[in-house]
Amino acid sequence: MFGKAARMVRHLEATGVGLPSDHAVVVDAPDARAAEAVAGARRGAYESARALLAATREKADWTLRHESVRALAEVAVDDAAWLNAWRAESPDDPDALVVEAFRRISEAGRVRTAAYAKDVTQDQFRAFFALLDDALPVVEAAVAANPGDPVPWSPVLSHCLGVQAPRDVFDDCLLRALACGPHHLPTHLQAVQYLSAKWYGSHEEMLDHAARAAADAPQESPVRALEVVALTEVGVEEDGRGRRTGRKGGQASPGADRIDGIIATAQAYSAARPPEDRGARLIRNHLVWALNRQERWAESLDVYRSIGRHATEYPWGYAGDPLQAFLHFRDHARSRLAASVPRNGTVPAPVVPLPESALPRAAREIAYVPTSPQRASQELLLCGATVRLAPAGRWTLMEAAPSQETPGKRGRRATLLRLDGLAKVAETAFDAARLTVLVAHCEGDDSRALIAVGKGSTTARHRWAGPGATPSQEVAQQHAELFVAAAGSGDAREVARLLRDPGEPSELLIRTLAALGLPPLPVGFGERPEVLDGVRGATVHRARSLWQGMKDFMSDDTDPNPPLQLDGR
Repeated sequence: MFGKAARMVRHLEATGVGLPSDHAVVVDAPDARAAEAVAGARRGAYESARALLAATREKADWTLRHESVRALAEVAVDDAAWLNAWRAESPDDPDALVVEAFRRISEAGRVRTAAYAKDVTQDQFRAFFALLDDALPVVEAAVAANPGDPVPWSPVLSHCLGVQAPRDVFDDCLLRALACGPHHLPTHLQAVQYLSAKWYGSHEEMLDHAARAAADAPQESPVRALEVVALTEVGVEEDGRGRRTGRKGGQASPGADRIDGIIATAQAYSAARPPEDRGARLIRNHLVWALNRQERWAESLDVYRSIGRHATEYPWGYAGDPLQAFLHFRDHARSRLAASVPRNGTVPAPVVPLPESALPRAAREIAYVPTSPQRASQELLLCGATVRLAPAGRWTLMEAAPSQETPGKRGRRATLLRLDGLAKVAETAFDAARLTVLVAHCEGDDSRALIAVGKGSTTARHRWAGPGATPSQEVAQQHAELFVAAAGSGDAREVARLLRDPGEPSELLIRTLAALGLPPLPVGFGERPEVLDGVRGATVHRARSLWQGMKDFMSDDTDPNPPLQLDGR
């Protein structure tokens, strides 16, 4: 048993080659053009949205149009003042109408929630159906305003699903939607939902629809791999039935040969697309879901590499918080692959081109630990990480440092504990001491993040990445309050305003740290690693073996690092 565990630890780091760090992963990152329009809507202005949607309609760019309309509608559910002003000025504008149609359906969905019917109250159902009734005239008006547009048909099909429309009504709406855009992926995703066994169809009907759509689609279309999305629904329905009844009987599952064929088709589509390709994102996320279910770990990790930073809410939302689910299953695939490597074997090398976000680069992050360097070093003894510590008033600044024993590597225990970033180090090292740590993180030239870690987990994470990363007011306020509590000072309202500012990320991080009363970032942050090297009073805390760490932890010596480790002057 111990030999197998040792092999897993030895191979675990190799399984992470080509995978971006946890904190670099984002869910449903919008197109830059859509992000600008969304940022304007959050500020209460509709001009950017109007210009963008008019351009997508004129160019028949239905993919960007659908993505933009959906994102704008979500903003309008929280605050529709900008959309109401747009509609008041141009009541027959097909672009304003389609956003309003999406908004109405989304609003109804929020009332019902995504819970199973047995968990939805009668009051929720009554409000849900009332909102759907009110939405119908708007949805019909959006379709009529731009007859050749497939995008307004998405809320039509969602309406059919919600009101439990008869099959002939749904089939007619689906045919009319496909007449506008036969290879429009969102239309086929709606069909997969309606025809799934959990709603009004069966595994066979759903898979047959996906197979027919895929056969007719161009090679470059994601619809070419639609069956892998249907395969997700098969698994979700079977797992849900198992939880509800204690058994997985019922619908006949597709055979192993059909599953293998569906996966092979999706793999071929993924391999033909470049890393982090926007059009392939959804298919790749469903493909990795399918490979995980089949326990094909090496192939799964190759797809994770092609996904890069870009997780999607569908399917990961089925497993809880989409981001956390994506990272959890990625970690699980790494562990299972590492454990499966035979004695004297090696982890398979990646067989796909690596995305730019996964190429090796120096970690650029600084942690703010609310204690002295001596106490911080004491708490780090059992952690297995090598870090540099520097005093900064009541705070200790912490950065990653190379290991003296294994330069360029973290070591086996750090690998096992997933210490691939300072937030992970803080989760492991400072839980027992009840220290809440803040981590400033640089994710490239155009992105910055601030992370709060307390009680052994990440409690808040905000990412500045330009207009498209602007959170809702509610989320910004929640994160601001957690950051203020972690820092012990600051005005949560001012911090929330900075979190929602779509301006330059590096400047906003600096201003937020100042608003929280934190020491300024060291010179060179975001430009080079080891910015604490040479800072007065800086010391290197060296990773210990578990046994040595326990001995040092129980020692009476209050300074576990000898003076020889001083970096400063």
